[in-house]
Amino acid sequence: MILFLPPPAQASFRTPYATQERLRLGPLVLPATVPRFGLLEVDVDASATYDDPFDPAEVRLDATLTLSDGRTLSIPGYFDRPFRRTLVDGAERLEPDGPTRWRLRICPTVEGECRLRVVFADRTGERVENATFRCAASPNKGFVTVGDGKYFAFPDGTSYWPLGSNLASAGPRGTLDYDEWFGNLGAHGANYARLSLSPGNATLATEIYGRAEAGKGIGQMDLANAWRLDHVLAVAREKGIYTTLVLNDSSELRQGERGGWDKAVENSDNGGPLRIWRDFWSSETMSRLYRNRLRYLVARYGADPHVFAWEFWNEVDRVTEFDPATVRDWHQRMARTLDGLDAYRHLRTTSVGALLGMRTIDLIPELDLMQTHAVGNADPAVATAAQQSRKSAWGKPHFVGVVAPDGASPHAEDDPEGLQAHDPIWASLATGASGGAAPLWGSSVPASAYDGPSRFLAGVDWGQERFRQTDVVLSPANPKAPVPNGDLVLEDGPVVTNPQMATVSKGVLSGAFPSSVLHGIVNHADLHNPFMLRVRVDRPTRFEVAVRTVSGEGGAKLSVNLDGVVVLDKDFPDPDWKTKTDDLSQYARVFPITLSPGVHTVVVENKGVDWVRVGYRLVGVVPRTKTPLSAWAVVGDGTVMAWLRVSDRSWRAVIEQKRNPAPAPPTVMRLRGLRSGTWRTEIWDTWAGRPVSTVRTKVGIDGGVRVALPTIERDVAVKLVREGA
Repeated sequence: MILFLPPPAQASFRTPYATQERLRLGPLVLPATVPRFGLLEVDVDASATYDDPFDPAEVRLDATLTLSDGRTLSIPGYFDRPFRRTLVDGAERLEPDGPTRWRLRICPTVEGECRLRVVFADRTGERVENATFRCAASPNKGFVTVGDGKYFAFPDGTSYWPLGSNLASAGPRGTLDYDEWFGNLGAHGANYARLSLSPGNATLATEIYGRAEAGKGIGQMDLANAWRLDHVLAVAREKGIYTTLVLNDSSELRQGERGGWDKAVENSDNGGPLRIWRDFWSSETMSRLYRNRLRYLVARYGADPHVFAWEFWNEVDRVTEFDPATVRDWHQRMARTLDGLDAYRHLRTTSVGALLGMRTIDLIPELDLMQTHAVGNADPAVATAAQQSRKSAWGKPHFVGVVAPDGASPHAEDDPEGLQAHDPIWASLATGASGGAAPLWGSSVPASAYDGPSRFLAGVDWGQERFRQTDVVLSPANPKAPVPNGDLVLEDGPVVTNPQMATVSKGVLSGAFPSSVLHGIVNHADLHNPFMLRVRVDRPTRFEVAVRTVSGEGGAKLSVNLDGVVVLDKDFPDPDWKTKTDDLSQYARVFPITLSPGVHTVVVENKGVDWVRVGYRLVGVVPRTKTPLSAWAVVGDGTVMAWLRVSDRSWRAVIEQKRNPAPAPPTVMRLRGLRSGTWRTEIWDTWAGRPVSTVRTKVGIDGGVRVALPTIERDVAVKLVREGA
């Protein structure tokens, strides 16, 4: 029986791939056997008449796979062209390596005989071919699913804990960068990467800027970049890396200086269907094109078990005129579209840029996992731990999908050890996150940062442990030993636009918490807000002013007056005022002011053109009675994991301010909630990735345990494993 395709919703573009040939489908050529969860790639000998091979209303290739247990999988096919790569003057160059073709990718999930029925159709009718193959046993793990509702697992129940980084796009070397990055990740125990397919991505964009009649723009898959993603995913399979594919970025629908709407493929000025960005969520034409894109992506990459998740949007709340209800409805519609396309039911997610998350979006029922994006924090580890503690009760798997001290720089030179990744990853595992915090600047973080966590987590069964957060009680090993004073940190306060006054006595702040921004006296003289601090100290100390960023619209001038005398007068000029307005980070540094014992008045003021972002610190003025450690821990049925770090050893302190906080003296850590029995206690050097001591401890029916910790220079991890568990 001949079936005709329905008429297209609108006139199709005549693309460079247009052809007028008789509808034909040749016999299928399949191997005799395919490994379970292996990737079967089928070149389909077919021809037809069409203008646009990416519009299933014109031409479509579909397959039905019947498994040995009787279940059927509906699998779309895709249009393709092979390429070959060369490196020319340090840049990757792709050249076509054959004619265009139609293909299928299939992943058999059940051992035994499989039957494949393929249908190829255009407006003149359809052709059908059948074939069989056998699915054989294999060690392949298969597709990642949500196991117990909180953690990820493979079909056999084996745990999967994502540990890796963001590698959104490459440099001029293209896929050769991914060869190196994935090789390094796999060699150091990492197993995860987040990639971007958004139109602004130079390496992996599935749709690129341009007109459809040139084979570009909205609705047209870039076959060269699609080949690149083929290659990247093949390397991921080889190296044991599972990938999240991010389909769109909020910049596409963001107007203004830091937006991308003017160049967006959706914009009608660039050949897209939208006159204005807000119509993306409601335009039926846009929805049809997006559904076509989903079909193509599922057809080409959906059979790959190393595709961990589809992520609809990166930081969707940053689009212009963001409306949560409208965006929620769109996600539900597109998730339902995936229900009809993705036979392998990959995980689905989306992300928001707000650190606190957005329950309206995060808890969309059709999405399987939540992310936190923690960018621009003085202490990424604390931000990671805090958000996991909040969101662990939201009823879905959660991990920090993007973490960075700031979004301006990868800090490759000043953070060579990768502290920006090290601390958040250890905070993730010690708070029971569903995966490790993934650094934004993945290509600049040394892969050795993943060695310690991957070794520490060996053998941990996340689904079976039923991890729950627990309080950590710390006390000095020697109660009579003095505990060094702490610093009073006055950072990241609200922006206040009037003069402020405060006092500090015995380490306690009274009065106004200082504004994090000091306004100058030219651009916004009405916002000028000097900060006056009256402080009493009983020993010599320092008052530190930390400059973070300076306005790119005129610069600033920092003045510090101590007891009526100017002790600092520093100009931060804007070298390209009125031609480039990006914030200036080259002036970031700490300015120390020495304070003698007694009472002092300090006035900090910006006498320049525009604003400067600052923070303050009074060194050694806060009396302490507790061990200067921050600690997090989770208790499971057979495993306990804890991470402890010198409290003041934040990323900002160590990297930005170049401070080296004093070590924490020997400490006793007490935990509760363990099952009775004998536990092996390991204290780990997190940087070397190995245990430095191991003891056996008896836990009684009260469930309490006492762990003696040595002097801690930076941080340590503690792992307890119940023997016989």
